[in-house]
Amino acid sequence: MTLNHLNHVQPPTLLYVAEDQSDTVDVIDLQTNRVVESIPVIAPASVMQSYSLTAYTGANTNSVTLAEPGEDVLYVTNGNLNNIAVVALGGTNAGDHVVGLIPAGWYPNSISLSKDGTWAYVVNAKSPTGANPNWCYNYGPQGYPTCAPANEYNPQLTKAGLQSFQLANAMAQLTTLTNQVTKNNRFSNTSKTGPVMTAVHQGIQHVIYILKENRTYDQILGDLERGKGDPNLALFGQAITPNQHRLALNFVTLDNFRDSAEVSNDGWPWSTSAKAPDVIEHQYPIFYAQRGLSLDSEGLNRNVNVALPTLAERQAANPLMPGGALSPNVEGGEDLLPGQTDLAAPDGPNNEVNTGYLWDAAMRAGLSVRAYGFFVDTTCYNEPSCAIPLAHDPFSSNLIVAHSANVALAPFTDPYFRGFDPSFPDYYRYKEWERDFDTNYAHGALPNLSPVRLMHDHTGNFGTSIDLVNTPDRDQADNDYAVGLLVEKIAHSIYKNNTLIFILEDDAQDGGDHVDSHRSPAYIVGPYVKNQVVSKAYNTIDFLRTIEEVLGLKPMNLNDALATPMSDVFNTVPNLAWTFTATPLAILYCTNLPVPPPMQPCNNPTANSEYWSRVTQGLDFSDADRIDGAAFNRILWKGMMGDKPYPAAPTGIDLSRNREKLLAEYRQAEARARKVNTTTTRNRE
Repeated sequence: MTLNHLNHVQPPTLLYVAEDQSDTVDVIDLQTNRVVESIPVIAPASVMQSYSLTAYTGANTNSVTLAEPGEDVLYVTNGNLNNIAVVALGGTNAGDHVVGLIPAGWYPNSISLSKDGTWAYVVNAKSPTGANPNWCYNYGPQGYPTCAPANEYNPQLTKAGLQSFQLANAMAQLTTLTNQVTKNNRFSNTSKTGPVMTAVHQGIQHVIYILKENRTYDQILGDLERGKGDPNLALFGQAITPNQHRLALNFVTLDNFRDSAEVSNDGWPWSTSAKAPDVIEHQYPIFYAQRGLSLDSEGLNRNVNVALPTLAERQAANPLMPGGALSPNVEGGEDLLPGQTDLAAPDGPNNEVNTGYLWDAAMRAGLSVRAYGFFVDTTCYNEPSCAIPLAHDPFSSNLIVAHSANVALAPFTDPYFRGFDPSFPDYYRYKEWERDFDTNYAHGALPNLSPVRLMHDHTGNFGTSIDLVNTPDRDQADNDYAVGLLVEKIAHSIYKNNTLIFILEDDAQDGGDHVDSHRSPAYIVGPYVKNQVVSKAYNTIDFLRTIEEVLGLKPMNLNDALATPMSDVFNTVPNLAWTFTATPLAILYCTNLPVPPPMQPCNNPTANSEYWSRVTQGLDFSDADRIDGAAFNRILWKGMMGDKPYPAAPTGIDLSRNREKLLAEYRQAEARARKVNTTTTRNRE
């Protein structure tokens, strides 16, 4: 925000405030303390109108400064569009408007002028991550003081930058610079849907959207038979994730897909709304640096479930609330975050408050929704005074295990599907989804959009996990099998030929990748999907835009409105013979999961649960990414790979050629390493 400056004698009369949700600068009269004007600052009105973008926000307008007295110009940073808007002031309600745009770096969030007003200085909050050869080598919380200075964990790599330029030069080229900004942001991508996506939309009635946690492409698919994977980074490769490997081989292999997020705190907004609100962009670096704040991106604001309308409901859901079971009454406690507005939720088109999620878009289109594990309050998964049991079949005893943290999603959330909890196997999440499917939808009326959270690839809680699913490789195998089972269920149902299954990681923070730290596995399964490698650069926003195109939804904000549908993934004619049968991994026969016969020899994990409990002691797995992620990545590598050297800097080389030879050499090296590491593993245990 900034004040107007009339002269050195008269006090300021107006306050200009950047509004990150509405993408406006609000003008406040300091005499009346009222908003007297809201200036749209995304782009010049002619640009917004010519590309039919006037209904959308998403620029994340986040700072404003005023030019020197007499110039009557505001400079405004638009974080998501990487630009500075130049606003001509004509007086309150007298035609204040954007006259042009100046390119900036990645996510500008502050602009200041030199004392003489001739230079601008812009702080850009992010930068491309690049190489990360020195990830933290110490394990567990005791190593944090020595591992943190390495500064090569994913959020640490998105370093800020300072941009400077002469205002006179920028203003002289303003038309050219404005055109460059519209090109950079792909404003021309708002054209009509092409024939491929039209054919898919006409043939598909249902989308199942599975969201998983934190893995890179090489970490899972590095040893895939095709594509640009590095097998030396395949921490959870074919031997642990056979079903995901078959999905990538039987359908499309997306070997150049990148998650838009750095971590889960911004990953869940990106993966559900195609944007991270500015409050999240500012919040997560502080939280992940262990300097306070809370995770507010899944419906809780400062650990308060604002989806619950009354104080009594909030106290019951969280015993630590004022007046709750574990907290005394506090004067004014009833006014703690009053109302149900979620400060971290994105707004929808036309500034509809808190309605910027994918399910909101489906509901606006008149489509049906059923959600499993999305935006669930996990407080009582970890608080002993209200602990929700780890029940295999909560429906049979009417045990509510999922309390929604989103107002719009609450009526459509399966209350028996457990949310984020690494102690609970994904197998039983699948079984609850299957129960709901068989009971309500087996013969018809499957919802058009079904978001499903299968999160056990996150791993964790090795000391409290049930059913002996208590090591990273068992967690991953459990997740892989649950994903495979869900695909198998659809493949053998009446919905086989009118359903697509989209599978995505919310971010890629927990592993190495030889191309980019954001590169991640993504899968699309169903009748129109090609069986080939597609190396076109796609990302989370394109993924959501594709779901919208398939279901006939309007965009949620500027980001997906300007994104590219993934038409290269699809054929115009469906393959009605597609099928899939899930494969249980041998390691699951070491657990108490009811894996189907014939029984296989138990393939013991690399290290046992006692080892994993010991080396992760003190790490907080109560919610996504409360752990020290850099240290945990090192722990996983050491426990899974033994003394194999930790990977150095990503090379970016194309490993799609001579793939057969590369994989043969890798497997030979792995066989030798397993023999050498057998004694080391026993010693660790």
